[in-house]
Amino acid sequence: MKSHRINPMKQSAQILFFLVMPALLFAAKWYKGNTHVHTVLCGHADSTPEVVAQWYHDRGYNFLVLSEHNKFIDPATVKLTGEVREDFLLVPGEEITGKVHFTAMNVSRLVPWDFRDKNRSVVMQNYVDETEKAGGTNILNHPLWSRMVQAHEITPVKRLYMFELYNGHPGVKNFRGAHHPSTEQLWDALLEKGMTMWGVSSDDAHKLKKWGEKENNPGRGWVMVNSEELSSDAITKAMLRGDFYSSSGVMLEELVRGTNSIELSVNEDETACELASEFLFGRPVKKGEPGTTIEFIGPEGEVVKTVQGTTAKCEAKGPYLRAKVTHRVKNEDGSLREYYAWTQPVFTDGR
Repeated sequence: MKSHRINPMKQSAQILFFLVMPALLFAAKWYKGNTHVHTVLCGHADSTPEVVAQWYHDRGYNFLVLSEHNKFIDPATVKLTGEVREDFLLVPGEEITGKVHFTAMNVSRLVPWDFRDKNRSVVMQNYVDETEKAGGTNILNHPLWSRMVQAHEITPVKRLYMFELYNGHPGVKNFRGAHHPSTEQLWDALLEKGMTMWGVSSDDAHKLKKWGEKENNPGRGWVMVNSEELSSDAITKAMLRGDFYSSSGVMLEELVRGTNSIELSVNEDETACELASEFLFGRPVKKGEPGTTIEFIGPEGEVVKTVQGTTAKCEAKGPYLRAKVTHRVKNEDGSLREYYAWTQPVFTDGR
């Protein structure tokens, strides 16, 4: 597993190192993207594919998957207006919508969704198989929405490497409730079972014409992908390697995923810029002090190290280690809001 450094100012000291590494590592950059969004074509969203894509383009995103329910939107048919940035890409996709929902990412055509079986593991395996036939890969979407997808249903599925750890839809469950676990607990259960699983953040937006905290608006969850180039294939391969982190507002300055350790620091300026946006509200909480906390999490979801601050490093003491950054803000009305970033795990057991 290679190391990733985000701050370009620090790259000069690594030039000699990079010269002896593969060219793709030298060229790697960080790209902001969203893998899950809807358009008027689904029947319950309010904007056309062109308007939706334009929104992300105009707000600095580098890539977007137009993941419509059981519909394939050819990116070549989506025309943006004005001067289109060269560093913006529409990745072809679809949301396979059946007993479970999957983003079929980087597919060449419509993926069939009407396969039926009482066993949801069998259904999910069919979605993975059919997506691969169409040249793409999968993300299991909002596993705790509606009828929850259980860990024992996911673990038999082969070649499923990504799931939505965070979904910005206000009606989706991401955190622990009275009658359900959190997606982080589900993640740890899958990692405990030996799966290689990466956590994705998306906004699953449907509404651009009406704005508010309770509205399903864009911009509330995204991924930062470290890729050698901005192409559908390169972005997809980078995500399948786990070369990305997920965010609901926190931006990282540096991220180094070593063979058995994680080192990171928070970009406070970029985080403040994200939190100042009109469409990012954060998660309301009742307890805690304002500031930034970095937690390193190992098997069974145990927090093995906690740092109050914006820079931290930790070595794995078990088969895997992942990191979570929590940035807590106290508003003028006294309410508390939390924003997060999650790194992908590093493995010490050969996964």
